[in-house]
Amino acid sequence: MSYTEAFSSFEALNAAAFDNADNAQRSSDRENLMFRLRRIAYSRPNDNKRISDQQVLELLEAAALAEQTLSEQQERIRFLETLSITDELTGLLNRRGFQRELDRTLNRAARTSEQGVLVICDMDYFKSINDTYGHLAGDCVLKKTAHTLVKHCRKSDYIARLSGDEFAVLMTNTPAGQVQPVIGKLSKMLNRLIVDWGQHKIPVSVSVGHETYTASSTSSHLLHMADRSMYRNKGTTLTKE
Repeated sequence: MSYTEAFSSFEALNAAAFDNADNAQRSSDRENLMFRLRRIAYSRPNDNKRISDQQVLELLEAAALAEQTLSEQQERIRFLETLSITDELTGLLNRRGFQRELDRTLNRAARTSEQGVLVICDMDYFKSINDTYGHLAGDCVLKKTAHTLVKHCRKSDYIARLSGDEFAVLMTNTPAGQVQPVIGKLSKMLNRLIVDWGQHKIPVSVSVGHETYTASSTSSHLLHMADRSMYRNKGTTLTKE
């Protein structure tokens, strides 16, 4: 499956799959808050009776509880949103998170004529690493590769594990004249990587492709062209090896 097809077929994460307990807590908080507010409302003074100090305190406590409940719910929402766009193994963006940032970047480029580059990285012989050393070794290689990408990219770049052994980097505000040196350095760092696994040293091989974006670029075309570039380079890399 190509990256373009993978993005097209991706289904939005269903947060309900992992926030049942969170929903139960929100329901409990809401019921507690409503009970206290009803009690105050039913005991409100008539025209001939002043509100008591105790009732004032009750109202203030209920208001404080309402504020706390809203704050906790907002924090839960932020946490769930982070889970939905983050790859659990590497801590990078996942496909959904990356697509969101790619769309935002291209929308901004359409307004400001910003230029940048999309980089696609695909690991060579990754299946043989899993078969030879085991899946835990493969996970270690993926995490080390992710760390290398983060180390050698800017904080303003968006780095993602798209799926399996496929990574992407969206380098914003990168003029065309700077692309080749940046890609060359990144490819060199990745292909020099050696991962220690017990008594073994596992060399990493990565094929890297890229495509620049402009004000007229679309998400699907940019992914398709970067994908093609990576596969052309993969053929060259594997032939050399």
